[in-house]
Amino acid sequence: MRQRGCEARRARRRWIGFVVVLLWSMASAQLRYSISEELKEGTVVGNIAKDLGLDKSTLKDRK
Repeated sequence: MRQRGCEARRARRRWIGFVVVLLWSMASAQLRYSISEELKEGTVVGNIAKDLGLDKSTLKDRK
């Protein structure tokens, strides 16, 4: 009986791991910005929130 419980936990962990990997791959994104060497340190390069289609007001509400 105890062995079945361990097997069930292992199967559940594998299933959870699979779901996490699946969701991560669907939710990940990549942004690239070209930056010239002449820019001063601290220069704003891009608006990441805008590029991802996010609204500033909802970001604050969502923390």
